[in-house]
Amino acid sequence: MASRRKRLAGALCILLTPVSVASASEARLISGVVETTDGKSVAGVEVRITNAGGNLSSDSGEFTIALPSRLEPGDPIIFRVADWVVVDPFTGTCGKTYIPKSSVEPMRIVVARRGDPGLLSNPQLIQQIVQGVTSQISPKLTSSSESDHFLADQAGELGFTVEQLKSAVTRWSKNVQEPYQKGLAALYARRYPEASAYIQQSISSSENDLVGQYDSLAAAEYEQGHYPAAESALRKAGALHSDDPLIVNNLGVVLAAEAKYGEAEPLLRRALAIDENALESGHPDVATALNNLAALSQLQGKYAEAEPLYQRALATDEKALGPEHPDVARDLGGLAALYLHQDKYAQAEPLLKRALAIDEHAFGPEHTLVAAAVNDLAVLYVEQGKYAQAEPLLKRALAIDEKALGPEHPVMATYLNNLAALYYHQGKYAEAEPFYQRALATDEKVLGPEHPDVAIALDNVAKLYRDQRRYAEAEPLYQRALAIDEKTLGPEHPEVALDLNDLALLYDHQGKYAEAEPLYKRALAINEKALGAEHPSVATTAENVALVLRKLGRDSEAKVYEAQAAAIRAKMK
Repeated sequence: MASRRKRLAGALCILLTPVSVASASEARLISGVVETTDGKSVAGVEVRITNAGGNLSSDSGEFTIALPSRLEPGDPIIFRVADWVVVDPFTGTCGKTYIPKSSVEPMRIVVARRGDPGLLSNPQLIQQIVQGVTSQISPKLTSSSESDHFLADQAGELGFTVEQLKSAVTRWSKNVQEPYQKGLAALYARRYPEASAYIQQSISSSENDLVGQYDSLAAAEYEQGHYPAAESALRKAGALHSDDPLIVNNLGVVLAAEAKYGEAEPLLRRALAIDENALESGHPDVATALNNLAALSQLQGKYAEAEPLYQRALATDEKALGPEHPDVARDLGGLAALYLHQDKYAQAEPLLKRALAIDEHAFGPEHTLVAAAVNDLAVLYVEQGKYAQAEPLLKRALAIDEKALGPEHPVMATYLNNLAALYYHQGKYAEAEPFYQRALATDEKVLGPEHPDVAIALDNVAKLYRDQRRYAEAEPLYQRALAIDEKTLGPEHPEVALDLNDLALLYDHQGKYAEAEPLYKRALAINEKALGAEHPSVATTAENVALVLRKLGRDSEAKVYEAQAAAIRAKMK
């Protein structure tokens, strides 16, 4: 089966700006002063905290806002000032910061007019934007950061074109001196090994803003497919700021990429709960958290839980960002991938085509996010048997990302596997084998020998050998794939059922029916529990059980399973 690759966004934000908060025994208040970039106070303007309330600034620009009791230290808050753009605080988004644990000096909110040319030459603001851009990572084998549409969002909010903002970032990058700044510049240019080296140097020589530096290091390592290193950096960031919901979210994202699903789920649920509590229900950050949790539910085989999460994320982003925003394409791709896993092709195809059109319009035809969308549509065509339509799409996706990311990035294994699958389904085994073998070698090198994606790659090579009657070569590969999935996914995951079915089929082909029977029956029980009693995969597995029972001469038992499968098929018509 071809791999279904998904693009979901998380955000690793950097700058933590202090806010004055009363002690727990007093009223929960945030206070500060509103000033322009040249230090002049701004009087009589409404200062609001999203989903929390607001107040007018005094003649000297001072303000005080009472916090709702539901908000806790570490929760995200976003400041808005009427008729002005907030340029500080800036944690990934203009005006965004976090409620601190203890009282500090009153907050200074810096504002400017939209389109103020001085903002483009403000090195602190540009650095903050670069931090936000470079920290946009996506869970599970992402093709690239979503820097282009993040820049577009920031340019629109500040009142500039994307090209104006890109030019400002380029100028900033040429003038940076400190190791951390050089690391951010390298990360922005996608020179990931260089970025890691500079950021690690900055961490070893600095005691300031270590949370931000660990976040940036995590992004650099993640983009190289170095998931354990990214996890380590995020855990160090979390030790310094344990209540930051974005650190919580992104640690969950990285753990999911490492197939540590039991550790990832409570983190992603906690991040969603924090955002839902602190931000308005239609905020894009809530959609991001929903999408990430949906992706994890899908990886765990919890399809009924994943679908409403994806649908809610899509509705949230369409309303907040408009129907042509790249985040909408992300949501469409996620929902379509879920339908693909359930063989709901008619529901998946229009979603994939719409996502591809959005990405091509937003990024151009050679962007890695376009490659991801092209790949997803090709997977659909492969599974529908539309091979002539799928092949040029798969080759296009492979060419885009091999040029952009290099031959050993984790996503390359996905595209290699999918191209091999195309040839495999057409019986072109000699053409398929080198692509399958290269995909397996890439996954083992980048992800480690016990990752579920390695199990998929092993299964694909084993199927190829089975169909060529190379049974002795296929069996240990199937057994290894089964052992990996049982360990990482749990013994009742649908992927384990696929592994069991494939190993049983191998024994079936060799006439080892007594060895195949218990494997088929265990696969059937898993599918009934995980997918529901009327799922097509249950019918297929029941048919397999019936066939092997007839080969064993147990016709009366076989009829029970044949009737089960027939009843399911009848309801599908």
